Amino acid sequence: MNVLVTLNAAYISPLKVMLRSLFDNCSENVNIYLMHSDIKDTQLNQLSVYIRSFGHTLYPIRINKNTFLEAPVHSYYSKEMYYRLIAHIYLPDHVDKVLYLDPDILVINPVERLYNIELDKYYFAAAAHTKPVIDYINKIRLKIDSNKYYNSGVMLINAALLRKEVDISHILGYIREHANELILPDQDVLNGLFWNKIKPLDEYLYNYDARRYRSYLIASKGRVNMDYVIYNTVILHFCGKQKPWHPNYKYRFGVLYKYYQKMVQMDEAPKKDDSYIGDIDADQYLA
Repeated sequence: MNVLVTLNAAYISPLKVMLRSLFDNCSENVNIYLMHSDIKDTQLNQLSVYIRSFGHTLYPIRINKNTFLEAPVHSYYSKEMYYRLIAHIYLPDHVDKVLYLDPDILVINPVERLYNIELDKYYFAAAAHTKPVIDYINKIRLKIDSNKYYNSGVMLINAALLRKEVDISHILGYIREHANELILPDQDVLNGLFWNKIKPLDEYLYNYDARRYRSYLIASKGRVNMDYVIYNTVILHFCGKQKPWHPNYKYRFGVLYKYYQKMVQMDEAPKKDDSYIGDIDADQYLA
């Protein structure tokens, strides 16, 4: 299985939590491709050691930090968010398909059923977080012929087809032309440029917004309750500026995140010395 992440050093700790949950819910060997610009080699080595301890492999891909020099960024949205859109250009040629995952997610059920979805003629498969009024505004704002606005935090990427049909100039050109209009930058580019090449995914299963438990419960007439999520949802996505690793996180599923956070801490804790200290002379206790 091929998994893609794109981030800077500030997100390494959440990345480990996400990966820990992925490893618990994947029966295949995982190749993790990390696109970045400035993560130090020492940090990459430490991350690689952690990943190898579970039998998986890290492949860092360093991107020139000037690639998206003209693209809008700010403190909350870094340049690394754009890298997922050009992954097909930098991934090895033998990688035909890759699953992109944001670091602020948990995988809580077997991920294979998401990874094995057929992409056919589509460039991406993604879920739209349905909000009718906002979806309509985005449709007008981006001038697209679609009522769906797809979330870019979980995407199955058809790298083979994108290599054949999409050059980096298409993406950079769109960003230059619309730079002043991009609100959720990489997500706006995804929807504005590729809205008709995205295969819809079920958001309840594959990109569950952890803030919206009550909304989902009402919209589904009670079907998507806590039991449904725990036994069916594959991807829990902690969307928004409040994150479960921040103090006083107020939304549901924060405790589940804390569980995986603790698992990582235990994985990385110094191990007790179990070295052999020799046989004990039992006769000394009989004297």
